[in-house]
Amino acid sequence: MRIAFAIFKFFPHGGVARDLRKIAVECLARGHEVIIYAMTWQGPPLDGASVVVLPQRGLRSHVRQRRFAAEVAALAKAEPPDLLVGMNKMPGLDVYYAGDSCFEDKARTQRLWIYRLTLRYRHFAAFERAVFDPAAATRILAISPPQNRIYRRLYGTPAHRFHMLPPGIERDRANGEGLPRAATRQALGIGSDQPTLLFVGSGFVKKGLQRVLKGVAALPEELRRRTVLLVVGDDRASRFERLARRLGIAEHVSFLGGRDDVPALLQAADGLALPAHDENTGTAILESAAAGLPVLATANCGYADYVERARAGIVTPTPFRQARFNADLERLLTATERAEWSHNGRLLGEGEDIYGMAQAAVRDLERVNAGEEAPLVALCAYRFSPVESRCRALLPVAEACAARGLSVRIYACSWQGEEPDGVELVRAPVAAMTEKHRRRRYEGWLAATLRQVPSACVLHFDGVDGIDLLCERGEDPRTSEGLRCLPPGLDAEPPASRPKPAARDGDSVVFALAGADLVAHGFERLVVGLGRLPEELRRRAKIVALGALPSAFWRTASVLGLADQVTLLAEDSTVAALLDEADVFVDLAYAPSSNGWIFDALAAGRAVVTHDGIDEAALVRQAEAGVVLKAPFQQQALNRALVDLVASPDQLARWRENATRIGADPSHYGQADRIADVVERLARSRDAVPA
Repeated sequence: MRIAFAIFKFFPHGGVARDLRKIAVECLARGHEVIIYAMTWQGPPLDGASVVVLPQRGLRSHVRQRRFAAEVAALAKAEPPDLLVGMNKMPGLDVYYAGDSCFEDKARTQRLWIYRLTLRYRHFAAFERAVFDPAAATRILAISPPQNRIYRRLYGTPAHRFHMLPPGIERDRANGEGLPRAATRQALGIGSDQPTLLFVGSGFVKKGLQRVLKGVAALPEELRRRTVLLVVGDDRASRFERLARRLGIAEHVSFLGGRDDVPALLQAADGLALPAHDENTGTAILESAAAGLPVLATANCGYADYVERARAGIVTPTPFRQARFNADLERLLTATERAEWSHNGRLLGEGEDIYGMAQAAVRDLERVNAGEEAPLVALCAYRFSPVESRCRALLPVAEACAARGLSVRIYACSWQGEEPDGVELVRAPVAAMTEKHRRRRYEGWLAATLRQVPSACVLHFDGVDGIDLLCERGEDPRTSEGLRCLPPGLDAEPPASRPKPAARDGDSVVFALAGADLVAHGFERLVVGLGRLPEELRRRAKIVALGALPSAFWRTASVLGLADQVTLLAEDSTVAALLDEADVFVDLAYAPSSNGWIFDALAAGRAVVTHDGIDEAALVRQAEAGVVLKAPFQQQALNRALVDLVASPDQLARWRENATRIGADPSHYGQADRIADVVERLARSRDAVPA
């Protein structure tokens, strides 16, 4: 395959240029011919690749870029490559590597309206639209889920055109533990007792160097006098040197320019800060975490989620506040959690999913060239709510399928919460006066849509039996090999840490419920049971709930003297936050159900109260971690069980201890991956079929 890459500016320390080098090297290793068109090229040539430098004249950068794009198009027409891959946005691309953030979004949110009247704006807006317009055919190698959301919101780009890539940091960042920390610090003139902060990135304004300088200046006096800031990056430093002098910290700041010894600097430093104004990924924060260096980054960095999930540092929320960042910076350098952050970062670096960008990119290029579109998987939910147990697996399964290179589309009549990354969400355009008629119209619309756009696999998340997998025509998928006995845990393995119980006032017992419809999950049954407790026990009982609750049931709680003891969490809360507040999780659903939140409660170390109509009741019995009422449900049996539970704190403590054992067993995890494995096998082995 003959692949042509186009890049405006190649320089050794640029993030996009480094990614281009990795992808080109992988292409060459797989036997492909590589041509690189560049407007400017700095640094040594790339062995094995043909580099064609096309310098352009023009006073303005957008004029030079327009002329460069026209010349690349002419060359591609004269000698057509199999694929033309743009590392920057421009017309005529077969594939675009999305290493830059969305220009249109920045023009609307970071500029005055008058900017959109300039020729510069019109140029960049046109180049971006040429890539992301819904009518365009350009495939996008995407590396930042937050940016994907922005592009899809602004342009309506179909999800199937995005090919999500894993991060691609260099392995020497994680393998630098043996590098001489003391020698590097000595060479830089840093004392052994001086906290050292590192800033890495070309593009000082964009990546927030001004914020770092202000943060260092705001450190407590004794800490500020000892702290050293190392600034690494190929950019103009003069204005930031002046700022450092104005802030009185010039003697604490060293501008090192672009460096090739970043692994050694990662080992020599005590923390990395990247408070970016706008950052597509933030590769430096992953590199630092993998090297065991605690990280402080803003939430708008594309890879900040990795740091947060791994607990490898601090993520400062956006919108950015300098005072909050200053406090986080002091904590980064002084907190007792520093050793834990370093350890967790190294664990993150041991994973394979942060190194494979180039390999995944070349595989996607080969598939695009061969015309092999990813099979389409349809996930269907009449009403999605992040707290509804029937939908609990939908997003994890969607993410697992997308990670396997499948094209994922979700059909829903109503949707609560943020739209998922890497998949396409299609809302059913139906309405009706009653719920019964609305559901019937949704089902008719869904059936017609699936006939018009056949999918290789269809999963429904509406039935009381949880997930119905309609992959084999007329076959009950729950008998399919690989789905006969799914583990209850969605994660691939036990989480590194689970929510800890919140501090309690006295000997109170907090009961938790979750569900889009709390009444359907037994809220009234629980309230009645607690309301009939003896007065002394009733005062100790509290309820915290997440979901929708009609006002009539608030009145029931009031009549039973529990109004002040019932708390309904905000709609944007999570089940994890709910469990953090609870001692006991309750699911007393009226209809038989499965795939609920009971396992998540056990894994978090919470006792459970449920009944035999819930599939996960067997887990509670197995763990000896709560109360399982016999079917059919009897209110008196629940009332007696609640008396014993509230009156026996020692028994409750034993149940919670037993629950944690379930959560620590790796065999209970992997449901989403197991489902995705079966879906991928079936989807890739057969043609698309209607439901």
